[in-house]
Amino acid sequence: MSPLPDEEMEPMAFSRLKQALTFSQTTSRAQLAELLAISPDIDGEVQAAAVLQAMGQADTESVDTKELYKWLCPDEEPRRAGSKSRSSKDVRRMSAILDRTELKSKTEEAVEEFHQIASELALEFRDRADDHPTGGISTAIEQLCVEKCLANCVFVGHDKTDLDSVAGAIGAAYLFDGTPCVAEKEDKLNGEIKYALQFAELTTPTFYDDLPGAATYDSSGKLHQICLVDHTEEKQMTPALRADPDKQKRIVGVIDHHAIAQNFYSEKPPFMDIRPWGSMSTIVAHCFTRSNKPMPKGVARILLCAILSDTLNLQSVTTTDADRMMVTMLAILGEVESPDELARRMFKAKTQWIVNLGPNEMVRGDQKDFESKGCRFGIAVLEVTDPSPVLGVADALIAELQVLKVEKGRQKDGTQDPTKELHCAFIFVVDVTKQESVLLLCGEKELALAKAAFPERPLYSAKPGMQLADLSIQNDETLMDVGPKVSRKAEFLPAFF
Repeated sequence: MSPLPDEEMEPMAFSRLKQALTFSQTTSRAQLAELLAISPDIDGEVQAAAVLQAMGQADTESVDTKELYKWLCPDEEPRRAGSKSRSSKDVRRMSAILDRTELKSKTEEAVEEFHQIASELALEFRDRADDHPTGGISTAIEQLCVEKCLANCVFVGHDKTDLDSVAGAIGAAYLFDGTPCVAEKEDKLNGEIKYALQFAELTTPTFYDDLPGAATYDSSGKLHQICLVDHTEEKQMTPALRADPDKQKRIVGVIDHHAIAQNFYSEKPPFMDIRPWGSMSTIVAHCFTRSNKPMPKGVARILLCAILSDTLNLQSVTTTDADRMMVTMLAILGEVESPDELARRMFKAKTQWIVNLGPNEMVRGDQKDFESKGCRFGIAVLEVTDPSPVLGVADALIAELQVLKVEKGRQKDGTQDPTKELHCAFIFVVDVTKQESVLLLCGEKELALAKAAFPERPLYSAKPGMQLADLSIQNDETLMDVGPKVSRKAEFLPAFF
């Protein structure tokens, strides 16, 4: 990048840095110093101190990325009163820096760190063939003692179908010689799932209720055994399985990355592979590394998409080295040049789908119920690249949350069971690009619980000027900025407990 001659073109000088910081929440003083030390005769720490001083944050150890954007590209945000313009000399200096240095995304860092071992694993996969086994005695033991346990099983995820549950079912069914299915009909699957299946060039698995041997007997008059993927909660099971009086006999396996549900049990010892990793598809990919089966390109791609989805492109606090390593390996096997770009396209597809859902489905789509100390509450999550279209219908979303609380107590026979109703209902809107979230609040109980869970977080109006007749709180108390928290499992739920 050549030095820019004047401040009029200044935003162009920092476009590369903006792109590099897309997946970073903060930039530390040390990172900034390293960025600025472009030659041995330049003291990066002194330069970093100068930049932070210019930003009015001389005493901080890290700077918020959004604030850095504002300082780098003032024309994109309103200038604060009294702010000083930077000289052409400053512009030229930063231009030179950007020519030589770029910050890496979390995914790029993972690919760089695990590239060698992932490449070796990928080569091993490509050398595999069913008639030319590799791996020796350990692989033979794996096939004999593990893989045969789940042969001919139906692999099914939870009824709030997400990409991880679909991809995990596909990958595990291929590995263990079973049949994958989905817990919802195809027209209910979100845009991210459909994009990933198309990218992997795979067909949508059969709906559980329509698969012979799952909800109904197959041609031989038998019901198949079941392996649950990505869940153990009974109330998260696909409805036909939940209602099956023999489900405890039929469930013979679980592959999951969540805590085991208190109400989960089986009549016989099940096969269980539960690990504290960021994605259930990471567990499935790891199982492939211990087996003797080759991994088809389509399976590698769908598992890769699922890990990127569940870990928010390896940025979520739930991300582990296992996720980073499997992403690197699967990108090689799936011939994916840029996992970052794949993640961006997936998130965009999901955002477009969410925006077109309407408030009713937004609230009920990715929604799960929990109970703690007698308090029943539901948490819905919307992961989007741009929250503004969602917040544009915040009044309708808040109204739907109020309806949902009572709706949970509605019984099949039309009666109402107050003991099943929710005390509180929440919806978190997660900005997957900025890695931060806001929480919509629909009443006094939600406001009180949110204040206890996320103390001292600022409150705003979810939609200025909205009017809701049954709203028991002020408009400027309907939206809480919870900051850089994005994970229901690791951050939202523990805060309420």
